[in-house]
Amino acid sequence: MSPYDMPMKSSSSFNPSWWCRGAHAQTIAGALFRPTPRLKLNRRRFETPDGDFLDVDFLVADSLNGKSQAPLVLILHGLEGSSKASYVLALLAALQKRGLAGAAVNMRMCSGEANRLKQTYHSGKTEDLDFLIRECLKEFPGREMYLAGYSIGGNIVLKWLGENGFEARGKVQRAAVVSVPYDLTRAVEAMDRGFNREVYTQGLLGRLKKKVEAKQKAFPDALAYGGLKGCRTFRVFDGLVTAPLNGFRNADEYWEKTSCQFFLKNVKIPTLLIHAEDDPFFPGSLIPRDEIEKSGFIKTLFVPCGGHIGFVSGAWPWQQVPWLEERILEFLIKNHLSIP
Repeated sequence: MSPYDMPMKSSSSFNPSWWCRGAHAQTIAGALFRPTPRLKLNRRRFETPDGDFLDVDFLVADSLNGKSQAPLVLILHGLEGSSKASYVLALLAALQKRGLAGAAVNMRMCSGEANRLKQTYHSGKTEDLDFLIRECLKEFPGREMYLAGYSIGGNIVLKWLGENGFEARGKVQRAAVVSVPYDLTRAVEAMDRGFNREVYTQGLLGRLKKKVEAKQKAFPDALAYGGLKGCRTFRVFDGLVTAPLNGFRNADEYWEKTSCQFFLKNVKIPTLLIHAEDDPFFPGSLIPRDEIEKSGFIKTLFVPCGGHIGFVSGAWPWQQVPWLEERILEFLIKNHLSIP
């Protein structure tokens, strides 16, 4: 029995920690207190066809040598995340423990070094994922490849799967996504009001603004930089920055063209959706259940609580249960959906 055929032992039901109750507590604790293992990672820079670059961090392990046929899991982080995000490191550690290969993608602008072009990363930038999948297939021929995506990284995974349909089967075997904002228009509406706007949105926009302001020297005429200072919502930011820098007419067109909900019907490989009904970024009431239920390839694990990429479980902060990582690997490595 190979390491990745070993059964998982924990239950699929999620039980939040007694000390971490509620959507916001789960979301914040997941970001601040999730264990961050120290891993040896090998950074590889891939030169993209358009003259930019993508930095990808690979697990340093025997499973990455050319003779191994251990499956490779390609991981995409969420908004303003990176390969250093705690949820990415937690999944990489779980992969390493089982002798699997893992590669964490740093989207453009997210590896600690500014990208070369004026374009930014965004929720629908599937061309970068497509490029990296092709590169990994060339470098690791014969290996199974799986995808894991968190939040907008999950949106990118689902959009890519929908764009490729049955053709994705020859490249990727399975996928798992977590806390996806399936409808970006409604996600922005949720993020731009109340507690979300004052806490999560302001924090994310603060980091995004610094990155965009750094572009002013290289691309002084790319956009109206003066409007960044007073920007307090994603609607304004996406209209001022994301849309014009990435070829969309306006924010509404950007959200409509990149929301993965419109691509779900074309997903043709086994795919797991993990989501908490109380996700403050994208509440369960907004999930496009009709489209999901029509698919013969999509499996769901929707739980009542867990926040946004939270799913904090365990008796104490220093004794957490890796519920999320086990659910992802249980599906990717062990479970199989029937393929028509």
